Amino acid sequence: MLPSIIIGYILFATWIGPSLMNTRKPFSLRKVMVAYNFFEVVVNAYIFQWIFSVLIKNRHVHCLPHDDPRYLSAYQKNLPLWWFILLNKMSELLDTVFFVLRKKWNQLSGLHVTHHSTICLLIWWFMRNPSGSGIYCFIVLGINIAVHCVMYTYYALSSLGPHMDKYLWWKKHLTAFQIGQFIFDMAYVFIEFLTGCEKAGAGEIFTLAFISFLLMLFLNLYKKKY
Repeated sequence: MLPSIIIGYILFATWIGPSLMNTRKPFSLRKVMVAYNFFEVVVNAYIFQWIFSVLIKNRHVHCLPHDDPRYLSAYQKNLPLWWFILLNKMSELLDTVFFVLRKKWNQLSGLHVTHHSTICLLIWWFMRNPSGSGIYCFIVLGINIAVHCVMYTYYALSSLGPHMDKYLWWKKHLTAFQIGQFIFDMAYVFIEFLTGCEKAGAGEIFTLAFISFLLMLFLNLYKKKY
């Protein structure tokens, strides 16, 4: 079901939505945006503390093989967290819907659509493949969630109106923070490989490739804007 949703999302972002809005005036959606962005700040903060709690409680399975009964038991107990993360990432697809309805074509980039769609599919794949989802997944996702807390705080303040612009001087630093997360993610996963805590399976290699791809896109974005 999720792949079908993502296909529909990509079609809406790249074709259906722009076509529908082509001859229409952009919607304001200011109150909706304020509520949505503050909601995402709260939800991401909640998920971050949940991930941190899970990592502390399950540190004993950190370097266990993924077919070890103790690892699989810990994995099954934390499936609700996986589902909560996936549902949150799906709710973040609304970012794109709002861009389309507000005709913010400059923000509707290939980077935006690729990031949102791929992260949903990646989490869905990890949920269905316990042997391909090590503790590193929670580390990487935890950092991503923390970055999203800061990001949605910026968006929430921005959506309050132009009078908030003087408080939003740190947009450049937000992008640098996003770039920093990818560098840390790659370094951490490589260390996990070198110490023998993780093996370079299909999931790990795809995750590294995806992070590398996002890093290049964000570096290019930073270079163009700043």
